[in-house]
Amino acid sequence: MLTKGFRKLAALILGIALLLVGVTPIFAHDMYLGASKWAFGKDRILSTIELDPAIFQQLKGIKELGYDLENLTDDQLGVLTNDILQPYIDEKLSVSINDREYPIKVDHLKREGTFWVIWLRINDVDFDWTENKVKINYRLLDEETKGQHVNIGYIYFTDADDDSVQGVFDKTQPDLQYIFDSNNAVWEFSDKSAAFLSEISTYFILGIKHILTGYDHIAFLLALIVIGLSAKEALKIITAFTVAHSITLLLAALHIVNLNAKFVESVIALSICYIAVENLFLKQINYRWLVTFMFGLVHGFGFASVLQEYVADKSNLVRSVVSFNVGVEIGQLMILLITLPLLYAIKKKFSLGRITTVSSAAIFIIGFLWFVDRMFNLHLVPF
Repeated sequence: MLTKGFRKLAALILGIALLLVGVTPIFAHDMYLGASKWAFGKDRILSTIELDPAIFQQLKGIKELGYDLENLTDDQLGVLTNDILQPYIDEKLSVSINDREYPIKVDHLKREGTFWVIWLRINDVDFDWTENKVKINYRLLDEETKGQHVNIGYIYFTDADDDSVQGVFDKTQPDLQYIFDSNNAVWEFSDKSAAFLSEISTYFILGIKHILTGYDHIAFLLALIVIGLSAKEALKIITAFTVAHSITLLLAALHIVNLNAKFVESVIALSICYIAVENLFLKQINYRWLVTFMFGLVHGFGFASVLQEYVADKSNLVRSVVSFNVGVEIGQLMILLITLPLLYAIKKKFSLGRITTVSSAAIFIIGFLWFVDRMFNLHLVPF
C-alpha cells in the first residue's frame, strides 16, 4: 500500500500533468490542415483554398443546408457558392495592397481528387512587387475548429491566365510560403528580404510549438531528467538528443532516409517506456547520453513527419529545417528551465527516490498506452 507521502506526491504529479494537458492546445497531432495558393499578377490575383472534405463540411452554414456533398446538383452548387461561401469569405478573408482592401470573389467551387477547392479572384489590382505592401488576413475555420485549423499559404508571382494557373501551382515552386494559424492569421510582406525573414520566423515558431505540444517528446525529456540530474548533466543529455534528432530530421526532410510513420511513432512511445523502466529498476544509470542519442535518432524522424507537411519548396528546405530545429531546441530549453526548478522545489518535500519512482511509473503507463494505441491504430488516446 502506498504511504501517505507517496499518495501526496502522486497527486501532485498527476495534478501538474492534468494542468499541462488542459491548458496546452494540441498542435502537431490533432489539427485541421489546409492549403492556399496565391497567383499574384500585374492586374489580378487568383487563389485556391484546398480543404479536406472532413474540414470543408465544418465551414459555417454548410451543415445547415443538409446537402449530400458527394452528389451535389448544379443548383445546390450555386447555392453553396453564392449564398454560403461568398458571405463566409467576405467575413473571414481579406487581401489589401498598400492598405487598400480589394473585394474577393468566389469564382467557383470544385471537387479535385480528395479535396474541395475554393477558387477565388481579385480583379483590377495594380500590383508591382518592387513597390507594394501586401497583407493577407486569413481567419477561416478558426471558430469551427476552436483555433486548431492550420493553412499553408504559397505565393506565386505569375501572369498565368485562368487556364494555365493550375499548371503553375502544380509544376513550379512557390516564391514565398507562410503558415496561417489562430496566432498567425495575418501575413504581411513588402519585399523579398522581409518575406525571407518572415519565413524563417514562421518555421522557428512552428518548432517551438511542436515541442511544447508534442506530449510524447516532453514525456521522453521528463523521463530523462527526473532522476535528479544537475543542470550540467541535463544539458549534456539534451545536447545528445539535439545532435541525434538534428541528423535524422535533415536526412528525412531531404528524403535520403525514410521510415514508416507508424513504426517511428511506436518506437518513440517505446523509448519513453524504456527510459522509465531504467529509472525504476537500475540502481546506477550510466551512459544515459548514449541511450538518449540512439533514441533521439528516432525522434528526429518524428519531427520530420511534421515538417514535411509544411515544406513544398525544395529551395527553402535547408533553411526551413534549420529554423524549425532551432525552434525545437529553444522549446526544449524552455521545458528544462521550467522542470528543473520544479523538481528542485519538490525535492525539498519528498525524497528523490520517491519522485523518481512515482513519476517514472506514471510516464511508463502513458508511454505504454501510446505504444498500444499507435501500434494497433486504435486512436483512443486523445494526445
